[in-house]
Amino acid sequence: MRIGFLSMEHLREWTGITRLVDRIATEMSVRGHFPVIIARKGRPVTEKVPVSPMAYPHETLALDLDDAQQAARKRIAASGLDVCVGMFGDAQALYMPWLFSGSGIPCVVGDPADPRFYTFARWQPYEHYAVLAFADAVQALLEDYLPYYPPALRSRITVIGNPIPPFPKTGFYAVARANKTERAVLSVGRLNEADKRLSLLLRAFATLAEDFPNWRLRIVGDGPHWEFYRVMAKQLGIAARTDFIGATADPDAHYAESDIFCLPSLVEGFPMVYAEAASHALPLVGFASCAASSALIVSGAGVLAGAPDSPKTLEAALRPLMSMSPEERTAMGLRARETLQAKYGGALVYDAWEKLLTETAARRNTDGTEDGKTMEEAHIGPEWDGLGPESGVWSRALLNGAAAEVAARERPLTRPEKSSAPEDCENVRLRCELARLRQDYRFLEKKYARLMERFQQAAGRKKGERR
Repeated sequence: MRIGFLSMEHLREWTGITRLVDRIATEMSVRGHFPVIIARKGRPVTEKVPVSPMAYPHETLALDLDDAQQAARKRIAASGLDVCVGMFGDAQALYMPWLFSGSGIPCVVGDPADPRFYTFARWQPYEHYAVLAFADAVQALLEDYLPYYPPALRSRITVIGNPIPPFPKTGFYAVARANKTERAVLSVGRLNEADKRLSLLLRAFATLAEDFPNWRLRIVGDGPHWEFYRVMAKQLGIAARTDFIGATADPDAHYAESDIFCLPSLVEGFPMVYAEAASHALPLVGFASCAASSALIVSGAGVLAGAPDSPKTLEAALRPLMSMSPEERTAMGLRARETLQAKYGGALVYDAWEKLLTETAARRNTDGTEDGKTMEEAHIGPEWDGLGPESGVWSRALLNGAAAEVAARERPLTRPEKSSAPEDCENVRLRCELARLRQDYRFLEKKYARLMERFQQAAGRKKGERR
């Protein structure tokens, strides 16, 4: 099969989703399929993008979505794809219906997040549901998420977690970590406070630092709050013991050199970093309020910090791990990877992906129809305009999605068969929303300051001209 992987920023920015797409594409290539990476044309967002398009191992289809939008649709239609899968963490997903509408190419949408949190995420819930309504099949990450999708979509959903990377030899860690004189708590991810909340980890480590003088904090990743965290580390007095590594294409060396992995996120889909950390036999730490952390950090694999989400509760989760012997931590890390491997071992996950893609590709119809209907009618409705994310008219898809969102809000925001109360989930939602509003406010403050500066400069020039 020729399998398209719609990964819009693949040649511009390297993220967890990008690495996941790359792993699945590589495995499908090993299995005899032909992956095609479909990406947005343009200069890299950062110099830290690790792969040059000229040296990239997979076939790429770079699209100009700024000046040649209709040409991009024609290139998709002529690409000869048997099936396409798109994995998205933001509004880039809105390109999928626009690019593939009427092409006759069956589409799978990989949903990388906890669906409860689209209410205040980076893009609107009705747009999220519009994309899912378009898809022939949907991949969700955890069983716990299924009840939060609209009932009309659930028949199309297949649960496939993220693949655990190959495991190095067990003995390496027991020897290397036992002989280290300096130890480290590691966190890997995008430096965005609204989602990742690394400020909680910095504050917790600042409290622990005096009691554990041979420990360091190692932060791998890049993002909008890079400087914010560096300043915080100085203010907390831990700058000399905090390493800001930046983004890297290959974080394996940092996992191997660390002793504990901590992800203080409020919301995740299925964090690849947990799988990567477990593959290096690191014990895992996260907050129980994060659904993904709660599902993946099982008994004996690490420690879940309890409520309320604060530096104090995170400190209480880290302290016993930092007090353990290297052998005890390694044993816990090995339990983490054994547990995750049983459910998300690479071969199991890749088998599930191959099966889903093969079954979805079988639905292909060369005239772009399905059961006598056009793709638009079969998935979204006759009012669909197909104009993509730049269009102001989302018509029936948006209306259906909005109706589904309204219905979802009328149900309690609890996890089925879990003990968390509706008000706890609502508090989580409100805290995230507040963090986002604060971030938006800071952005608007800066924008206002720039506009006032330009206004004053213009006013000064005019005053000088009148003189």
